[in-house]
Amino acid sequence: MIFNKKKDILFNAAILLFLIASFYGLIIRWNFTFPSELINYKNILQAHSHVAFLGWGYLASLLLINHLFIKEKIASLKIYNIAIRIIIIAISLMLISFPLIGYKSISIVLLSVFGITSYVISFQLLKNIKGNNVPVKLIRYGVYYYLLSSLATWFLAFVIVTQGKSTLYYNTIYFYLHFLYNGYFVFVLFGLLFKLFENQQIIISKQNQYRFFIFLNIACIPAYALSILWSKVSLAFNYIGFFAAILQLISLYYLLKIMREVFGELKWNYFSKLLLKFLLGAYVLKITFQIASAFPYIVIKSLALKHYFIIGYLHLFTLGFMTVFLMMLLIQIKKISIKNMISKIGLVTFLTGIVGTEFLLFYQGFLFLSKFKSLKFYNIEMLIFSVLLVIGLSFVFLPQLLKKRS
Repeated sequence: MIFNKKKDILFNAAILLFLIASFYGLIIRWNFTFPSELINYKNILQAHSHVAFLGWGYLASLLLINHLFIKEKIASLKIYNIAIRIIIIAISLMLISFPLIGYKSISIVLLSVFGITSYVISFQLLKNIKGNNVPVKLIRYGVYYYLLSSLATWFLAFVIVTQGKSTLYYNTIYFYLHFLYNGYFVFVLFGLLFKLFENQQIIISKQNQYRFFIFLNIACIPAYALSILWSKVSLAFNYIGFFAAILQLISLYYLLKIMREVFGELKWNYFSKLLLKFLLGAYVLKITFQIASAFPYIVIKSLALKHYFIIGYLHLFTLGFMTVFLMMLLIQIKKISIKNMISKIGLVTFLTGIVGTEFLLFYQGFLFLSKFKSLKFYNIEMLIFSVLLVIGLSFVFLPQLLKKRS
């Protein structure tokens, strides 16, 4: 009973925080279209990004790990319940602290509380997730990379005090983001997917799973080089980053081989299959962009047009890959139901919003890059598709909350 209650708390907190974070994103987009001095863009952006990853991504992934990997007896331990409640409270307060004061004292304290508490959960996961198969390895290495990424948050304070917002400051932030994105989330999400296949008795090649894991793992650390190319480092970092991107491409080859096996056995409904294909498409684009980003010309142009290419890449990962992945997994464990017309319309609307915003971001960037005439109503069009994102998420998630309440 405690276990089920904890899962409900995690689920409710994750989707409520994500809905609020998406609303903050809509405020940001509104401010681009109709600028207002009442909106502090930087502070709202901090709240939006932190809560989207820590509130939605991290909490939803914890829920799924608990459901698929942790035994009920272990997951019911008081230490889990206390740690999760502390994390939910800390992230919820960030929704207030960041918009009001930005990245200052109270927000830093809340992030510190989150960080320390997440260590407790991480070490408990490493202690209790046992086994030697690929799904277990992916989850465990995902946790390792999360711990590695978190080191940057503590080092950042030292950098700010000693150097201010220098090159090292930004590269420290990119260190955190790289090992959170390409380490924790990529490893954990695929670990959850392979475990789900295992539970559903879908037979896939263990050799292909292992090769996917090995090449992905070898690539993870050197791929950080791609995140620091903007700072005019030696050309050697371009070669290191390109090598890492090729390793990721090889891991993608084995992933696609696995998916080819899976689709022959998959007995999911239309919407679950649609989400799986959608996230795989986003992941293929992600790898493609990382390969391209190893070339100096692309780095220079991406920096000049960061409001289009870099934001487009971040949203591709956050919405097209991570969020769609989490939604698909939550549907499979029956935490989300896409059966009534409202949720179906919501899901299609949300995916339309992703495709629309990604197209506009990259197309507008391409127009500037090619020195063509830019889109005249770009900001209004982006606002419209951003509204679709929020409406779609609301139509998918709110019925789940109301159903649980009733």
